Amino acid sequence: MLEDEFKGKSIVIAIPNHFGLPQRFKENLEAIGFDVLVIPDNIKNKIGFTNTLIHGYKKFIEGTKTFKREKKAELKLATQVEFLNKKNIETFDYALVIRPDMFSSELINIIKERSKIITAYQWDGLDRFPLVYSKIDLFDRFFVFDVNDLSKNEKLLPLTNFYFDDIPISKDNVDVYFVGTYMKNRIDLLLKLANKCEHLGLKTSINLNINSVEKAKKYKKEPINIITKPMSFTENIINVSKSKIILDFANDIHYGISMRTFETIGYKKKLITNNKLVKKYDFYNPNNIFVIEDEKLDGLEKFLSIPYEDLPDEINTKYSFTNWIKYVLDIQTHIPINLQK
Repeated sequence: MLEDEFKGKSIVIAIPNHFGLPQRFKENLEAIGFDVLVIPDNIKNKIGFTNTLIHGYKKFIEGTKTFKREKKAELKLATQVEFLNKKNIETFDYALVIRPDMFSSELINIIKERSKIITAYQWDGLDRFPLVYSKIDLFDRFFVFDVNDLSKNEKLLPLTNFYFDDIPISKDNVDVYFVGTYMKNRIDLLLKLANKCEHLGLKTSINLNINSVEKAKKYKKEPINIITKPMSFTENIINVSKSKIILDFANDIHYGISMRTFETIGYKKKLITNNKLVKKYDFYNPNNIFVIEDEKLDGLEKFLSIPYEDLPDEINTKYSFTNWIKYVLDIQTHIPINLQK
């Protein structure tokens, strides 16, 4: 049971509307006592014919890919400011922006004027969305996911992901669980694992989001579930909490640890991953985490036969959402969250 230690404190958050993520943040923040305002991001708009032409020119002639994103953010501004003004709070105690490249600088400055402290977390590599570089100095504290980005601006601070700690652990009803989007560079390994688990008689829930009907047909006979729309964060976490073992795959465009890994810490699950970086962290335990190297599964059966080993309480606390938000908002830093290289 979480304590209402932030009761009476207010926070405004701006988070891309990916898979219900803003709502997931809101629920966990409210669970620890915050009064939360979520800036809407699911505002449908079109940049128009002229701006589409400008975007095409800038992208293909000038090599600039940020125009369309900037224009979309600008078109959302009026609705977002109107929503912000409806909240009967003159000054928020805190503000948090995830992926600030997706929000206009004007909106960030307005939120900043209404907040005592404003922080940001770019959980994609900076170079992947270079528009973010122009936003860094707008924040009091700016965190990055990729340790290789720390040298790009002296203001940047390191930060890992976390697990949401307002969802209780449930009784296991699945042996192996995975959900993800089709990626060419990991499909072969996923299928190899899925078939191995089936051969071992494990109960699996391996869910792959494929938008292409033709591509989906190719995997119709494989022991995986083809889903046609992304699963929400909340639904996925509930599924994680009901599973014994979680599958996770490194994304080549990032250098860091996914939320899936931290969920296995919080919900006391075993992990199978090809991300070697996990070995450098204080939560690594070979009885809990099986690291696939060179796509070889040698030793997997032995790993599956070993029960999960509880981690020290301080490790579970360190990577919880409650501790994460304290660190981000500079409320306390006695349990630092460090990236590894």
